Amino acid sequence: MSIKYRNTCSDIEILVKHEESDDAAPFRVNIQSSKNPLSFGNNLASYNTEEQAVKTADQLCSFYSIAKTNGYYMKGKSLTKPDCEDILVSEVLEQNLTDEQFTQLLNKQSI
Repeated sequence: MSIKYRNTCSDIEILVKHEESDDAAPFRVNIQSSKNPLSFGNNLASYNTEEQAVKTADQLCSFYSIAKTNGYYMKGKSLTKPDCEDILVSEVLEQNLTDEQFTQLLNKQSI
């Protein structure tokens, strides 16, 4: 496995890893804590192309910044906020939301 792309986003690292042995979806978007760089992190999504994985990694950084501004933090593979339902990051990424749509989703969760 090799790292093809790295994005430091606040207190997390977003990585695009290439798994040579996976022919179906060899590019994986992973997150890991900047505080524990030796961990393997959490795989959030897999893609056929590096371009698609990098685009998702950048989108994830944007979403994470918006979520932090709204009081959420990353816990495992979910965005978490006290007194709100957890938001599974992989499901949000599958929806291909805009930043505005993601902000609206967060606001609905906080009601």
